[in-house]
Amino acid sequence: MAGAADSVAPAAPAPAESPSEYLTRFWRANASAFMRWFLALPYAGQVSLLRNASPDIPLSYDPKEQRPQATQLLTPELTLKALLEENGKVLLRLMNARATKADQCSRHDLLYLASLRASGTMPTFSGDTFKHVSLAFIDLADPEHNVQSLLPSASPEIIEQKKDLIKQGKLMEADVWLTLQMRQQVMLTLLTNVAHTFETMFLKQVMVGEVSAAEVGCRYCGSATRNEEAAEGATTLLRCACEAAFYCSKEHQVEDWTNHKTCCKTIRKEKAAAEKQEAN
Repeated sequence: MAGAADSVAPAAPAPAESPSEYLTRFWRANASAFMRWFLALPYAGQVSLLRNASPDIPLSYDPKEQRPQATQLLTPELTLKALLEENGKVLLRLMNARATKADQCSRHDLLYLASLRASGTMPTFSGDTFKHVSLAFIDLADPEHNVQSLLPSASPEIIEQKKDLIKQGKLMEADVWLTLQMRQQVMLTLLTNVAHTFETMFLKQVMVGEVSAAEVGCRYCGSATRNEEAAEGATTLLRCACEAAFYCSKEHQVEDWTNHKTCCKTIRKEKAAAEKQEAN
């Protein structure tokens, strides 16, 4: 009789990658290629990319608005006008900071929210959750960041003690904590969506010669559809050999070659070197 097979416990599933971890991993692996690709896009292509990543992203905010909406107060830097300044370099700096300097960004976020809190304009997302407590706070030493609260029956001395710890940075008001999470979530959602689009259109594109979706648009004119008689009715764009630029027609590809030539050759050279290294 054959012996009983040893039972093997199934391997524990790998923990899900957080948006912050994904952005850091993406940036370490693709920062150089992504920056060249993004800066090579026309303005219309950059706008299309950001609208695809965040359909509700506004063109701009009025800094003189008397009663700004919560989104304007939460993430005032997330507008098309602000992110695409300097040909899009503002977006690249934001991605680099959020991917490589998370702690520094968190400190900046807290200072910004503290200024809003002090002026009474910080948006909150707790609803009526803390309506019946004297103080709700987070102990920053608690890895799970559970919300703690003091009931109205708590003594004034205890309440002041907790407020002093908040001023010292050992505790954080629960509303500030929740708003901080929301601000960072909104930013990371936009940035990771941009990264996913790049991976889909540039790194994982298996078709040769054209791309099946026109999210980025023609590098020369920004058109999202083919503009050639031979391709009438087509919904695809021609793709340059470097796979980082797209065109609505061969004519526009030729017209743009003078501007795109250096970037195109650099990208193809680096891709060839990477493929050679992988082969070895």
